[in-house]
Amino acid sequence: MTRSPLALRLRALTFSLATLAAPLAAAPAFAQQMGMPEGQGMPQQGMPNTKRDPMERVNQQITQLHQTLKITAAQEPQWEALARVMRENAADMETLFKERASHFDQMNAVESLKSYERIAEAHVSNMHRLIPAFTSLYEVLSPEQRKAADASFRYQEARRKARMQGGQMPQMPMNQPNQN
Repeated sequence: MTRSPLALRLRALTFSLATLAAPLAAAPAFAQQMGMPEGQGMPQQGMPNTKRDPMERVNQQITQLHQTLKITAAQEPQWEALARVMRENAADMETLFKERASHFDQMNAVESLKSYERIAEAHVSNMHRLIPAFTSLYEVLSPEQRKAADASFRYQEARRKARMQGGQMPQMPMNQPNQN
């Protein structure tokens, strides 16, 4: 199945900031992987990954990014604003995924596409909320913290690309903060 360049870009952008929600997340939220229904070969696009609680996942991503960026006390107001947006976005997406999942078996093809459209539109809306919050934080980061944020995004993008292409996952760069 091929995807349009716009759909691929939207997915990459969504996963980038969801993975800012993946350290952040991601996105998160923002960053839900497609599920596979039992006995079927086609993925259910837009279905949530049911392996972990989305709010638990976004909170872990928030904690991880806080540590990676070494947020200072002076940066906490911007950080808290970003974390709040991430949590709100994750909750919004989870509501849409649950709604889709609860009706998925009864949807015809057109209804399924419309449901997925609502999810894609919500991703865009969430990005419109996330980008200003992240920008406010990024503006108060030190050059070293910005470098860590930039490296984190590059690493997460490389992981996404490898996952989408079925390749080997890249190793986290050695200069990546908090690598254990």
